[in-house]
Amino acid sequence: MQAWSDLLNSRVRLYRPDGNPLRRRSDRLESAVVVVSVLLVLLSVWPAVVAGRLAYDNALREESAGSRAPRQVMATLLEDAPVTRVSFTEVPAGRQEAVARWTTHSGEVRIGTVPVRPLAKAGAVIPVWIDAAGKPAAPPADSSVLQMRGVAVGMLIVLVTMFLVLCAFAGFRRWLDRARYREWDADWVRASDRWRRPQHP
Repeated sequence: MQAWSDLLNSRVRLYRPDGNPLRRRSDRLESAVVVVSVLLVLLSVWPAVVAGRLAYDNALREESAGSRAPRQVMATLLEDAPVTRVSFTEVPAGRQEAVARWTTHSGEVRIGTVPVRPLAKAGAVIPVWIDAAGKPAAPPADSSVLQMRGVAVGMLIVLVTMFLVLCAFAGFRRWLDRARYREWDADWVRASDRWRRPQHP
């Protein structure tokens, strides 16, 4: 933890604007690009929130979209839930499904295999989710699941923005370092010329 704190402090000291006369023009330019990069990442939070909210609203709308949305009806079990005998004890089987009968919203009677609770007995009345065709369907997604989808969309936008900004900054830093090396080499050449030049009293 201390290492991360030291690294952060060193970065802040490196890029913070000050009146240090040893700072080159390229150093000040790099500091400005760092500030712009941080602002871009922070500004991406608002679009990420909006996109996440839209994703949640769209998923919620699809889950409750008219006739396509699954509806719950009461079904009567026609057989016991499957069990497995272990020694002298019966325990629920791995596949918890049984045959049941239910009536669709249009009044049509259907018979099919539906999920059941462990050790349910024939004649028990259980809730069943059916689709528009009256067939067993998966229950609608929980609101928390839809919220997590929205959060995931928002986080993805922020992460993609951070990745693009970091790539752009890395490319700019590489270009800047090459320019610094060229400037450094030129300074050494000028200094070497001055040192080789004969000194006159």
